[in-house]
Amino acid sequence: MRPVFRLATLLLALASPLRAQDPLALIGAAQQAQSARSFEGVVVFMHDGRFDAVRVVHRPGDAGYQQVASLSGLPRALFRDARETRIEDAGQARRLPSIAIAAQAFDAERIGDSYRIRQSSEERIAGFQARVIDAVARDDVRHSQRLWINPDNGLLLGVALIGPRRETLQQVMFTSLVVDPRASQAGAAVAAAKPEAALPVSPPPGFRLIGERIDGARRSLILSDGLAMITLYLEPRADELDRLTTLRRGATQLASRQLGRQRAVVVGEVPLATAVDLANRAAQALND
Repeated sequence: MRPVFRLATLLLALASPLRAQDPLALIGAAQQAQSARSFEGVVVFMHDGRFDAVRVVHRPGDAGYQQVASLSGLPRALFRDARETRIEDAGQARRLPSIAIAAQAFDAERIGDSYRIRQSSEERIAGFQARVIDAVARDDVRHSQRLWINPDNGLLLGVALIGPRRETLQQVMFTSLVVDPRASQAGAAVAAAKPEAALPVSPPPGFRLIGERIDGARRSLILSDGLAMITLYLEPRADELDRLTTLRRGATQLASRQLGRQRAVVVGEVPLATAVDLANRAAQALND
């Protein structure tokens, strides 16, 4: 999934109605409530000296869905409901089974173990008041984040990923937003995460398994530390190689490590060293 869609999806995933005073409680309550409001708007994604604009639509409930469509550059779109995820890019469409993400991923105490949480200021975003919450990484395994959260409806109005020199690596922000005042009474079913013992390799510190999909011999695993997410793909290959490949767009890193006939691919908004280390260890574990 392209970074702009991943970050827009993050905004969708953290939306919920709440009131909280403590910054950590505000983040924790927003994440645990899991998308109870219906809304749509335009999000701007800034990275690498450029920006992309996308329209996002979120409808909650058992029959709910999320839709993300590009407004700049080439036409691209993503549609996701409880059954499938459909990605349209350059005139081609791909359909994949949706991965249910466990509610246990949204653990305020665990977030506090990985980040120092503090409120820095208040700002106005897309016509809504927002509290600015800084989540400062406690180690170099993850990036720091700045979150803009509306204290009345719990919507995450924006998020920026901050590098080790306090530079902004990328930022996604609503520029317009319409919130349906009618909150859903029924949330989508949430699957429980499998225990970490199901992982072929230990995750980075603070991360744990929150979702999994198996397509034949290919596994897709989603890991989270409560704020950041990593997707780990594990698959057999017909050829036999010993190769490491890395790519970057904004703060999104891709590390692909093939060892023998097994390949591990890591995609996430984490430092390159974190992605490479996990890919290397996963590929080695597949060959042991």
